[in-house]
Amino acid sequence: MGDKNLKLENEFIKIEVAPIGAELQSLYSKKTEMEYLWQPGGDTWPHHSMLLFPNPGRIAGDRTIIGGKVYPATMHGFANDMDFEVLEADDKHILLQISATEETRKSFPYEFRFQVEFSLDGEVVVQKFRVINDDNKRIYFSLGAHPGFYCPIALDESGEDYSLEFDSPQYINQFELEEGTRLLTGKRIPWLHGETEKKLSDHYFDDGPQLLEEVHADFITMKSKRSGHFVELGIKDFPYMCLWGVGNRMSIMCIEPWCGTSDLASTDHVWENKLGIESVDVGGVFERTLTFRVG
Repeated sequence: MGDKNLKLENEFIKIEVAPIGAELQSLYSKKTEMEYLWQPGGDTWPHHSMLLFPNPGRIAGDRTIIGGKVYPATMHGFANDMDFEVLEADDKHILLQISATEETRKSFPYEFRFQVEFSLDGEVVVQKFRVINDDNKRIYFSLGAHPGFYCPIALDESGEDYSLEFDSPQYINQFELEEGTRLLTGKRIPWLHGETEKKLSDHYFDDGPQLLEEVHADFITMKSKRSGHFVELGIKDFPYMCLWGVGNRMSIMCIEPWCGTSDLASTDHVWENKLGIESVDVGGVFERTLTFRVG
């Protein structure tokens, strides 16, 4: 299919999607006449909105044990580098798919299809993920999204003007990360305890990314108290989240809803035992929906 972007547009919003990695590459509001999705130009981050499959996060030793056999595995999986087949593309939706190949079986020994579908519903962008089991056994996997947004959204603002807001009170823990590897130590640090808001700042990421568990929200919104500009993500049934950006001065905010997480430093490497692992039975379909709304 090459690298020709696919486009969807209505009266409110325009998006572009690349077949490589089924990556959302533009999220443009006609109302504010602004681009909200990170557009790589320097050396901060070379992506817009990575897909993480069959695993988000880090793998201890870059290897895992599946069905009793050792396989190579890398951080964030392989889907983002694959050329997705365009199954359907019209003015209503875009449906993209990868399936098992000789190459994927070297690290992920399952017969599967992974579909990503984009559609517009008024001011909302809807992104659906489907994992279809074409194997003769239960398959195990994790998945995640890694969209990056401009923060601050307006150039005359700073990180100090922004906060993250959940739609309901949250009791969220942050995983302690092992220095150097960023694997999970097994310790948890309270992150929110019945609150709905986390204030941001220019120095928010000076100590690195934040990996969170026990996220039980339908929506998270990155919002400016000065301009009112916002990015809202619908994250229902994504129990983990990674927040990633650069230190010293806030410029990018990656809000990453995950079904699954990085390995524990003390992992037994067994894929089926992995923290947060999902599975789907023979002939079954696992589905999650992520939404975006900007203003």
